[in-house]
Amino acid sequence: MPMDTEPLVGAVYEDTEGRSFQVVAFDENEATVKLRYDDESVEEIDLDNWYEMDLELISSPEDAEEEDEELEEEAVPEDEFEEEDDGDDDEDEY
Repeated sequence: MPMDTEPLVGAVYEDTEGRSFQVVAFDENEATVKLRYDDESVEEIDLDNWYEMDLELISSPEDAEEEDEELEEEAVPEDEFEEEDDGDDDEDEY
C-alpha cells in the first residue's frame, strides 16, 4: 500500500524488501526526501516517489527521543567524572 503521509524526519521505515532507513531530511520546497539506510548509504528521492513507496513505519521521532532519554538516565552522572577541586582558583595564571 503506497504511503499516504508525509515523511517524518527522524522516523525509521522499512520497505517491502526488508530494507530499513531513516528519513534524515525533508525539503518541502524542493519536494525531496533524504534517506539514510542501515549501511550508512544516503539516497535522495523526490516526493512523488515517496508516495509511491510501500513502507511500514518502524519507529517515530518520538520513539527515538524516548530511547535517548532512557539512555541518559542509565548513563553515569557527570559529577562522577569531575576532577576534585584543590581549592586553587588561579589556574589561568602564567
